[in-house]
This record gives sequence, structure tokens and C-alpha cells, in this order.
Amino acid sequence: MSRGPAPGGPGLGSFPALPFIRNVLLWMIPAALLWLSLVSFLNLFLMVGARNLLHLGESPNVTRLTVHEQDRNYAVIWRDDFPPTKSRVSTFRVTDIHYPLILLLALFLAVPGVPWKERLKNLAWALLVVLAFSIVLTLFWVKFIYATQLGRWSLENYGPLARNVWGLGKHILDLPIKLGLPLGLWGAFYFRRLKAGPPPGGTGS
Repeated sequence: MSRGPAPGGPGLGSFPALPFIRNVLLWMIPAALLWLSLVSFLNLFLMVGARNLLHLGESPNVTRLTVHEQDRNYAVIWRDDFPPTKSRVSTFRVTDIHYPLILLLALFLAVPGVPWKERLKNLAWALLVVLAFSIVLTLFWVKFIYATQLGRWSLENYGPLARNVWGLGKHILDLPIKLGLPLGLWGAFYFRRLKAGPPPGGTGS
């Protein structure tokens, strides 16, 4: 004789669906507030990380990334090998690269029935993955601008293959992968629990 559903209602494996969805919605607000408080640090962190990666392929090092003087959400790209009047190359919105951290925080903190120590450990590993990915995406943004947005200079310094790689790579990383990464990581850490049945006696919050 089959056992009925856990007290939390229809479930996602060992996670009752309604408590989990409720927890995600409740965690979205504090997660967003935490993210907002760290925006300036995260922007600078990504710019420094991407600049260091760019310098691995530059000799001499010519790329600089700075915070926009009027809007902290934007990064300014500079090239020191351009004439002074043209050294400011372009800008891009770096904040848009890491806002999926809000969903990541909410998903990993909302899991019901999992000890807090395990939740925080899993969240820490997921944060490392997302931050590393965000640095790479920041690099792709810069290379995309170099390869496709600077007119004649782009054509002279990047061939058709390079322009396609940086252009297509940036779009793929910036849309499906960036937006799907929090859900993918959550599934990777909790896939076994998703497959398992509800634990005896229901679940915790």
C-alpha cells in the first residue's frame, strides 16, 4: 500500500514543494538586500579578476577596467596603447553580470529539511563557481567589445573566427548559462534528494 504525500503537500523528491517555494520567496528579499549592499565590491572584484585574466594574453598589459565615474553599475574599458583622446574605449553594465547571485542565495538557503551547516557549505561552493563564471563572463564582455564594436580596429586585430568566438561566446554565456547557472548548481547539489522519497515524519523548514 503506497504512502500518502508528506504533510507539506506535493513534493519535489524529499523537498515538499509548497514549503520550498514559500522559503524561496521569503529569502528573495534578504538575498536582494545583501546583494545590493555588496554591489560595489562585486563590481570591483569582477573587474580586477577579468583584468588579470586579460593581462595573461597581453604583452605589454594595455587593458584597464575602472568603475564609471557617474554610475557604479558600469565598468569603463581603457586601452593604454590608444591615443589619449581615444584611450577610453567603451562601457558595459557589470552589475548585470552578477545579479543571478540573488536567486542562488535564495535557492540554497530555502531548502527545507537540510541542516544549516550543509546548506551553508553547499552555498559556499556554489558561490565560488558563480563568481569564477562571472569573472570569465566579464572577460568575454571586454573581448566582445574589442572584437566586434571598434570598427576598423576590430577588423584589423580580430579575424572572422575570433569575432564569431567572442561574439557568440558572450551571448551564450550572458543569456542561457548565466540565468540557468543558479538552478543548475542547485540541482547538482540536491539531485539525490530530488530523486529520494519524502523522509519519514515530514520535513523541517
